[in-house]
Amino acid sequence: MIRPCTVAELEAAPSFPDLLAEYAAESAIEGMPPPSARMETYRALHDAGLLHVLAAWVDGALAGFITVLAAPLPHYGRTVAVSESFFVARAHRSTGAGLKLLRAAENKARELGSPGLLVSAPYEGDLFRVLPRIGYAETNRVFFKTVSHE
Repeated sequence: MIRPCTVAELEAAPSFPDLLAEYAAESAIEGMPPPSARMETYRALHDAGLLHVLAAWVDGALAGFITVLAAPLPHYGRTVAVSESFFVARAHRSTGAGLKLLRAAENKARELGSPGLLVSAPYEGDLFRVLPRIGYAETNRVFFKTVSHE
């Protein structure tokens, strides 16, 4: 089942810490610090109406989630929806949960007046291979260079 939820609901799900750990291991960017989700920031963005959370539940357990940031972008003069985090546990990927989450996020983007949904994916990862097959066009590539050695 796919449904909107709050950040607090994600945090309360027993499988959430394991999902975050699996997500971090799969999408780490060399040179960036290890992911350390700031749940208070997610809550504040959600409370401000800028972050929308959709979750996939399989047999009552959290199997995945997508967070959509939607804010007016000055460059376009419109609200644009961006997938901030998107992850489905590997054990649940064959259930169709990921595609259902993505379709729900597209519907949310449409509802918010966004012309589309921007989704990033780890280079050559599972999502990177799936997106073009379901109608997403590669528009840009993101590059990273370490500039701080904290």
